[in-house]
Amino acid sequence: MLDRVIVRFKRASSKVQSLPSESLNLALTSLADADELQPLLCKATEEGKALAIEVFQNRDGQPIFINFKKESL
Repeated sequence: MLDRVIVRFKRASSKVQSLPSESLNLALTSLADADELQPLLCKATEEGKALAIEVFQNRDGQPIFINFKKESL
């Protein structure tokens, strides 16, 4: 089911999305294995959607907020 997990970074200063490093992407994707996120991932999968993990960054690129939501593929 981890193929239904999307990770994206969003910067406060622009709407341009940048890709996280491979190791950070793997770490964030692994969060979907957590017991707390399993219900959201299962519900998204049942609905034919993906679990989107959005990492919002401040202008310096520091992560300040992580949002989990269901999203169409």
